[in-house]
Amino acid sequence: MIVRQIAPGRAGHVTEEVRRLSAAEFTALGHEAAGVFAAALEYGPVEPRVLAFPAIARQHAARSDFRAYGAFDGDRLVGFSEGYSSLPGQWWHDSVAARLPPDQRQRWLDGAFELVELHVHPAYQGRGLGGRLHDLLLEGVPNRTAVLSTRSAETPAMALYRKRGWLVLIDEMLFPSNAVPFRILGRDLP
Repeated sequence: MIVRQIAPGRAGHVTEEVRRLSAAEFTALGHEAAGVFAAALEYGPVEPRVLAFPAIARQHAARSDFRAYGAFDGDRLVGFSEGYSSLPGQWWHDSVAARLPPDQRQRWLDGAFELVELHVHPAYQGRGLGGRLHDLLLEGVPNRTAVLSTRSAETPAMALYRKRGWLVLIDEMLFPSNAVPFRILGRDLP
């Protein structure tokens, strides 16, 4: 599926293309995705999470129900989203499960799709790409709920999630190796 959006550029109009990525395409774009990730989260290029991103992207892409979308300006990746089913034994799932009461754990994590990453390069934010990447990633997934983590601060990402019906499950959570607090969000899927 290809979705085109016209956005203003320096010389008139720039066409930004949003399309589904295969696991192989996402893996091949690992270093470009790391650059978008770093710019969107204001990480430096030698931040450990940025350096590890391509290897982590390969691990994610190897999951059987992995999905990803990319936003491109020409052949340049300017945004992406990715996710898969959240299962026991996965680091993020187990970290969040440990913080939720049993009834909430069952409600939100059993059968959940994890929106793992959603980032748009700052130069391309405010054009609706984040919303498109979000909506396309979740469109048609068979899971009954979706879950994600985002910085606890009031950010454009938090505004996007709130607008799309996400609920706060955990207001502040610290993950190992990251001093920034995160919110854990959940959403029912059709």
